[in-house]
Amino acid sequence: MKRKIALALAAIMAIGMVGCGSSSAAGTEEKQTEETKTSETAEADTASSEAAEGTEGGEKTYIISCDQAFAPFAIQQDDGSYTGIDVELLDAIAKAGGFEYELQPMDFSGIIPALVSGTIDGGMACMNITEERKESVDFSDPYYESGVALVCRADDDTINAKEDLSGKIAACKEGSIGQIWCEDNAETYGYSVTVYPDSASMMMAVTNGQADFLFEDYPTVSYQIKIGEQGDLRVAIDAVDEVGEVGFAVKKGTNGELLEKFNAGLAAIKADGTYDEIIANYE
Repeated sequence: MKRKIALALAAIMAIGMVGCGSSSAAGTEEKQTEETKTSETAEADTASSEAAEGTEGGEKTYIISCDQAFAPFAIQQDDGSYTGIDVELLDAIAKAGGFEYELQPMDFSGIIPALVSGTIDGGMACMNITEERKESVDFSDPYYESGVALVCRADDDTINAKEDLSGKIAACKEGSIGQIWCEDNAETYGYSVTVYPDSASMMMAVTNGQADFLFEDYPTVSYQIKIGEQGDLRVAIDAVDEVGEVGFAVKKGTNGELLEKFNAGLAAIKADGTYDEIIANYE
């Protein structure tokens, strides 16, 4: 009899333990779920913060654009990476100036709009410093000088001066200093204007006879002619106007710290000879 009672009590206790265990497990699971959600939220917030800052130690990684097709300032390699004057100078300046960056090549015409919208932090694309551009962006100290050249087909001997342009068709690149000069002087010299989205299509138009001449930064077009990439073209006039200064750009009124670091890095690489070494590779 005692044995039966003991067995019955044991069964009742077992049932009670199972019931408590289920309640405790559910509570624990619910608690763990809430803790997991809290942990995931905290991790997401941390990841978002780190993405905004960019690098370890809270240092921001700046998004900086170059022109995606603008030799010798930006030249895409077979593996997709970039080299060139702008790209190599930027890398050296960043190391000397103490800032991290991610290179984001794009069409030149999109760089200032991207700066203004905040999509990118800086633009280094052989951008001439002009009063018009200063309305939208702030520039660094000049890091290069570049004149706008007038270029025609190599077999065209009719263009040797601005006075030879009457009745002809000009090609220029959207958003460039060449476009500004081209459009401002079209009526004076009597030519018509066609605007192209990039240097490659502009040069192709002249090569194919769709346009008679183009305006391009002298270092760029002379380099491409020199290496044979644009062997069907020739420089008729080295500079149609005064040689202009080129600067690194950020959105107006923002990223002053980046400009300071850029200027400090630029001064440092000019002082130690790195700047001259990079430029010499492309002259």
